[in-house]
Amino acid sequence: MERREADDSYRHVLKYTSIFGGVQGLKMLVTLLRNKLTSYLLGKAGMGINAIFLNISEIINSWTNFGIPFYAVRRLSELYEEGSDDDLRRFVGVIRTWSVWSALLGGMLCFVFASWLNTHYFPSGENHTLEILFLSIFVASIPIEAVECSILKGMRRLRTVAYIEILCALSTFVFTIPIYYFLGFRGIILSIILCGWAMALIHLYFSTRIYRYSISLFSIDVIREGWPLIRIGIPYVLAGAVTAMATGEVLSYLNDAEQVGLYKAGFGLLLICSSVVMMALDTDYFPRLSSVNHDMQRLNHAVNQQVDVGVLLMAPILILFVLTMPLLIRILLTAEFLPIAPMVYCAVFYAFLHIIIVPIGYTSAARGDLWLYFIVEVVYDIAFVLAVRYGYSQMGLIGAGIALSVVALFDLILVGCVFGLYYKISLRRQTVGIILLQGTLLFMTVAACLWLVPAWRLPLGAVLFALSLMFSWHRLSPEIPVLARIRNMFLRSKD
Repeated sequence: MERREADDSYRHVLKYTSIFGGVQGLKMLVTLLRNKLTSYLLGKAGMGINAIFLNISEIINSWTNFGIPFYAVRRLSELYEEGSDDDLRRFVGVIRTWSVWSALLGGMLCFVFASWLNTHYFPSGENHTLEILFLSIFVASIPIEAVECSILKGMRRLRTVAYIEILCALSTFVFTIPIYYFLGFRGIILSIILCGWAMALIHLYFSTRIYRYSISLFSIDVIREGWPLIRIGIPYVLAGAVTAMATGEVLSYLNDAEQVGLYKAGFGLLLICSSVVMMALDTDYFPRLSSVNHDMQRLNHAVNQQVDVGVLLMAPILILFVLTMPLLIRILLTAEFLPIAPMVYCAVFYAFLHIIIVPIGYTSAARGDLWLYFIVEVVYDIAFVLAVRYGYSQMGLIGAGIALSVVALFDLILVGCVFGLYYKISLRRQTVGIILLQGTLLFMTVAACLWLVPAWRLPLGAVLFALSLMFSWHRLSPEIPVLARIRNMFLRSKD
């Protein structure tokens, strides 16, 4: 009962969102410094090639991970709630065995299809076949890391996951920058491989402290026991593959390494900004949602809580992010990337709306209705490709930014209608009011940055940021003891 009350509390949501927000803050500093040096050492073209290699890895992994990492979090959360250590230990052995088979399959496919992948992703005639052959080593690390991370999430070792995030960010910095400095473009694949396996080994170190590493690659019983996971995970595998291919289709449509570099840099800035809340959604929210997936009232309550906290935390951050965009690009990247500023202005609603979409969209996965999840993802991915391609063809990167925001609005309407009808998920009036108020302030900030001169833009932007921050403070401070005490001091002083 105590565990249930703790997990259902509004303060619990804010607590772990704040914990992972702090972790993301530290991680962000390391990531931003790495991106700054990477953009200086590789330029737009180098960052574009790096993005293409990572997308190839994502596509192959999405086809070969069998959906095990995703389903593992859900099943481990349920077993953890039941308190069955023997069942947990057995299940961990099964998913680890399948993760190794997934790693071998993914690496083999990358190796075998290297020539075809080079032709598809580099139609201009560049030959990167050798690099893609070596990329298979990195592809093999992805399912290992993902399953070990799933074990930690499912066992609710959330502080450990937060600590690992920092270690992984530091390890990628250590392996990336010296290699780029000495080898330049030739070091891209080497840095990807070293970073991938460093992250996998870090996760293994911490997860094996819970359950000793044990696999049974040729055990018929273990393979048979894992087969239902594959059957259940097929929709998730297909959804992940379609999403990865949709991203790849957009990158290949840009058909230029520099344009890919600019697009991915702008998109990356949005992800860095929203990662404060998104990490908490993935690490704390989904396991918590999975543990209450049979109680629709608590499920709906959890969705509204997470949307409230996410929007209240993210809106002031996004407004400040928009206001300081040109300066941030110079600091975090180089002046060479300034053309992405208008794109990011127009795409910022993609980040804002996803804070609302993801908590709702996770409900089907938490309940195990993965075919519904797959159908919704496919519809969204088709809309994503069509919108971004059309936007880019009409207005270049600015059009791509507008398309990202438009397709996010389409996704919100789609998810709201589907899950509203299917699960009776609905946003409370209070939650809708928070979204509309903070969304309006963000829209006014974007409009000011696009159409007003700096002499008017900055004062108006400062007022809008102050209003957003004050509203979030008013709603969240009662839930944070330290802020509540400060707030009460101000109220007493006015009396």
